[in-house]
Amino acid sequence: MGVGTAALWFVDAVDPSAILRPGVRSSHDAAAAVARRLHPGLEPDLVGMAPLTAFGVASEPDRVLVGCFPGVTVVCAAEPATVRPSTVSETWRTLSPARTVYLLASEREHAWGAFAQWTDGTLRRSFSAGPTYIFEDEGLPQPWERPFWSGEHPLRFDGDYPDPQALPFHPQEFADAAGAHWLGVRMIGGAQDGDVDPTSVLLCDFVMRDPAARSAPNSTPASSGTPPTTDDQPRKRGLFRRLVG
Repeated sequence: MGVGTAALWFVDAVDPSAILRPGVRSSHDAAAAVARRLHPGLEPDLVGMAPLTAFGVASEPDRVLVGCFPGVTVVCAAEPATVRPSTVSETWRTLSPARTVYLLASEREHAWGAFAQWTDGTLRRSFSAGPTYIFEDEGLPQPWERPFWSGEHPLRFDGDYPDPQALPFHPQEFADAAGAHWLGVRMIGGAQDGDVDPTSVLLCDFVMRDPAARSAPNSTPASSGTPPTTDDQPRKRGLFRRLVG
């Protein structure tokens, strides 16, 4: 699998969607403090403010997106994007104090999606899959998952013959639905009725640099349009239609 990106959400707010209102901007000082805890010895160099839809840019080396809002903190980075979300280290899960921690992750080339929930440090639910293989399925399925397991969100195929091993849903759409249920926002496929517009939630886009270095890395701010890819090559389309692009 290629390089994925994960968003770790640290939530104490009763209604996160009310916090993530249109036009909300992260606190720079609070976000920089989180970035320093994440990369001790390095200093966060602010590239610009990036929308939540640009979270994929955090797959670049030494790049991290951080949003700090009242009762909600989100950290986007490549390291927690593991095919087994239950193995995300305690260091990551305790990066910002919160009673509930959510993980949402994806990798576009192989249509991989994952999500997880911890409450008071205990894993409640985790799921990770590609279109034809489940890497992890821990904890009891939650009520919002029922339409996916019952086939109401089937995969769309490029060809006429579906893979007999295919899941009854797209893994990235499944992960996006977790974000919509828990947070009121979809990071991968875009807003639907009632969702927070992810392009209106602005995060601090940092490049982490060595303060002893003579110059900071040359980085381009994340676009407010479609989520950036990690290279300039066109993405291949395989058997399954991608949820994004």
